[in-house]
Amino acid sequence: DGAHAEFLTLPVANLLPVPKEVPDEHAVFAEPLAAACGILERTSITSDTKVAVIGDGKLGLLCAQVVATTGATVTLIGKHQSKLHIAEQLGIEIAVVDEANKRAHEFDVVVEASGSPAGFNLALDKLRPRGVLVLKSTFRGATRMDTARIVVDEISVVGSRCGRFAPALELLKSNKIDVQNLISEEFPLTDGVSAMARAAESGVMKVLLRP
Repeated sequence: DGAHAEFLTLPVANLLPVPKEVPDEHAVFAEPLAAACGILERTSITSDTKVAVIGDGKLGLLCAQVVATTGATVTLIGKHQSKLHIAEQLGIEIAVVDEANKRAHEFDVVVEASGSPAGFNLALDKLRPRGVLVLKSTFRGATRMDTARIVVDEISVVGSRCGRFAPALELLKSNKIDVQNLISEEFPLTDGVSAMARAAESGVMKVLLRP
């Protein structure tokens, strides 16, 4: 079903050429990178903005890199040292959750990309009054939240889902975003079942299938 079908029929207008400078293994990041780029279309971020990104998975790492292109001060908050190390190597400040708990009401903008309902409340803890909370996660089921905190601190909540592919491809072409370190493993298409099992393992980032 869906993109797992042998053939797909799509409008030609939906197609974008992949620049020759972008290898296939990097081009597969166009969709999540486009989602990360969507943040900059939904809220104003400048070099004077202090931003925290919650979640050190693929999306969180891409969001942190995209926001950093604005010159803003970016801190990536997560639980996994190996993943945080990827951001640290790129010059992005990092903080494990326990450390971040000591930094209340510090950030102008917080991007919630953890995929965990707990990330929502952590984000509220990090925001200054009248800050902006950008929601990238889609949570399974209902999420409990203290709406009084949003009202009292006058927090602006912004939903950000997908983004445009063209800016994402341009970032990949210019090598402004590092995606190579987000690839955990590559399998031939004939080992697709093994690849799916590998992708489901804890700590694994992007798993690629090559025809």
